[in-house]
Amino acid sequence: MLDTKYIPLFLGGFIVWMIFIIGVGFWGSRGKREGEKFLTGGSDMSLFLIFCTLGATIIGTGSSIGAIGDGFNHGWGGAIFGLGSALGLLLLSSFVPIRRRNFITMSEEAQYYYGGDRRVRQLMGFMMFVIEIIWIGNHVNGGSKYLSYVLGIDPTWCKLITVCGFGAYVFIGGYVAVVKADVIQFCAIIGGFSFIAIKALPLAGGYDAIVQTFAAAGKPGAMEFYGLGSYGLLAAVALIFSTVMGVVGTPTYRTRIYTSKDEKVARRAFLGQSGMMFVWSFVTALIGMSAYAIMVKNGHTLESGDYAFSYMATNVLGPAIGLMFLICGMSATMSSGGSDAISGVTILLTDVIPSVTGRRIAEKNYALASRIALVVALALAFVITLFVGDVIAYFQKVVGSLLPGVGVTMLLGRFWRRSTWQGAYASVLSGTAFGLAVLMVPAFADWVRLTFGGPAIPSTAVAFAAGIAVSLATPKSTASEEERIRAVFAAREGVKA
Repeated sequence: MLDTKYIPLFLGGFIVWMIFIIGVGFWGSRGKREGEKFLTGGSDMSLFLIFCTLGATIIGTGSSIGAIGDGFNHGWGGAIFGLGSALGLLLLSSFVPIRRRNFITMSEEAQYYYGGDRRVRQLMGFMMFVIEIIWIGNHVNGGSKYLSYVLGIDPTWCKLITVCGFGAYVFIGGYVAVVKADVIQFCAIIGGFSFIAIKALPLAGGYDAIVQTFAAAGKPGAMEFYGLGSYGLLAAVALIFSTVMGVVGTPTYRTRIYTSKDEKVARRAFLGQSGMMFVWSFVTALIGMSAYAIMVKNGHTLESGDYAFSYMATNVLGPAIGLMFLICGMSATMSSGGSDAISGVTILLTDVIPSVTGRRIAEKNYALASRIALVVALALAFVITLFVGDVIAYFQKVVGSLLPGVGVTMLLGRFWRRSTWQGAYASVLSGTAFGLAVLMVPAFADWVRLTFGGPAIPSTAVAFAAGIAVSLATPKSTASEEERIRAVFAAREGVKA
């Protein structure tokens, strides 16, 4: 915990920052707070806006806490998460042509791929909402790590403060508020983290000192290629699979495609952020490695590698300035959390509710229904966080278990026209069932970890095998392009095509 005399400085700075972010979101969302625009912002976002909001989302909790924590524990292994994120964005850029169809959710996209079958939309809508709740919980958990380090109070209270913080500007301004706030937070994240990285290396005694520190600790493998000598090849591949499938199977990143001004804007944003994330991965690793060297040099200890960035901010820069940059870390989690929150609400209102009720929510009721749904989503996510611990372990276990089935379904639908709606169900259900077995059966989880490094690889393989086998055994859809598109928009309205 930080010296108590600096707590008012952090809280004051955090409150001022949040008021500023809320103000930016409120001002920037003028004219787009009602109806469907509350959820999509009018689907005309520029390259600059999409690039920044995508960057703020992808850096998020995984990089600011998880990757830096891995750098702290495994040296260059801290760059593995960023590598997976970069590959995920690169793969997702191949889905950009869907922008011309004017869809607004991943469930609509999946329905289109699978012959316009409403059953695919219903299943994917439910799964997408669950996935977004899982992601929101991860960001709440990440934000609470910062508050716990600074305030030293019960983690439950830290999580409650975090969920209220990033929920505020989403509640007020909707999607545009999230995007405009992300622009500010993206700049803060890049500036703050870069400054810390530049300061950290000399304070650690230089790169040679870092190498010697890890060697003295019995972890020379941390300085090998991507820290594989410390991290382990299987564990590294499993994390990459988890991250790639997490990007492909998460609605938030798709939303950046649907709300871009056009296909060209979306493609440039995804390719640009893929390259930036690859470079950024080494920055996060360096911060984590430097934190470890500085900690050893000063004779300090950390309860967890998840606190490495907080330690750097408050020890490398000094409490006063460091706390301001600590807020940059909070921004990383809040920008990601806000994005996932609005995506989850969009899926609930556009896919889940019409599927259950058979009716579309009236345009005049969209904003109110969205805000009610947001409160529900945040409450569910908060409950999940009560059972969440280490950030990267969360990616490897929960994300690696539950997202591959959905990611494989989207990949087969996009690249294999022979895939059928039955195959989609097979991929989702088999991949999810395998993941749940990993999460619920400790002995099976241990075997999967020792054999594959984590659940992502076997879960992906199972989902692919089931989807292909069932698709080949069932009739191919004969629906035309026009029929599929018509079916998607009819389902959005809650009526039959």
